[in-house]
Amino acid sequence: MHMSLIHKKQSAKSPTQAKGWFHEHWIEILILAVGLIAMNLIFIAEAFRATDTVNPEGAGQLGDFVGGYVGTFFALASVVLLTSTLRNQRRSAQVLNFEAKYFELLRLHRDNVAELEVQGVAGRKLFVVLVREFRSALEIVKQISGKNSLPLSQKQLMHITYNCLFFGTGPNSSRMLNQSLSDFPSGFASDLITKLDSLTVKQSIQNEKKLAYVPFEGHQSRLGHYYRHLYQAVRYVDQQTIDIDKYQYVKTIRAQLSNHEQALLLLNSLTPIGSNWWRQGFIEKYRMVQNIPKDFFDPKTELDVSSLFQSGYFEWEENESAT
Repeated sequence: MHMSLIHKKQSAKSPTQAKGWFHEHWIEILILAVGLIAMNLIFIAEAFRATDTVNPEGAGQLGDFVGGYVGTFFALASVVLLTSTLRNQRRSAQVLNFEAKYFELLRLHRDNVAELEVQGVAGRKLFVVLVREFRSALEIVKQISGKNSLPLSQKQLMHITYNCLFFGTGPNSSRMLNQSLSDFPSGFASDLITKLDSLTVKQSIQNEKKLAYVPFEGHQSRLGHYYRHLYQAVRYVDQQTIDIDKYQYVKTIRAQLSNHEQALLLLNSLTPIGSNWWRQGFIEKYRMVQNIPKDFFDPKTELDVSSLFQSGYFEWEENESAT
């Protein structure tokens, strides 16, 4: 008795679907109309008109011919309808199989979010704190880039800062962070890692931002798993060859993401770590970060998101145009 909410919504009646009903059943309607016409055309034959009595011999021969001809037509129509029925049953089975895995992926995503936890900060609340930590790291990146006279674009700032949040510093983390910054001057990367790894700096940021944990120690074990699974869920829908509304299914996935989750997803996608989101077109095709509020990122000091997307991409743009 497995049937999804999406499947139920698609089967609900609406004015548009009423029109679609005729389109879906036009073959059956055509067969019925042709059959009725063929059955009644016999009465215009000479054997049934132009005299007061029916010509039994002529009517019998004509009836045998029409019966055989029309009967063959309906036998052929039966084969066509049977083929259509089997095809529809196959499609229904494919949709049910797809939805079984789809909702399992959706459940696993929710479980992944629920399992995210750092020093008592858990679930979606953690993303709020992660954005706060990201902004603290961004200020440090700007300081070090200024010290090294290194001009950086907004995208470069987001790339570097997200890597700082993702890898953090430590015996192994600092090495991975340094490797992720190999495209930038080594002196800049070294100064940045030294600053982020300073215990004094970490304690100062922790107190200033009221963080429950020590910042800049990395979140790759959490965010890496989270974003890999989210990407696979969207990719699973996108790769389907059956006739489904892919956007609506991915929209349901997107609806699970809070504003801060979408904000971090955008930041993740602007780095080599998450570049597949853009390469595969998922960010734009499925509007994965559509619900980021207006000016969530300061367009002057952080990220001008309007430069990344075409006009009308964000939900707040739709609301403004409606007022």
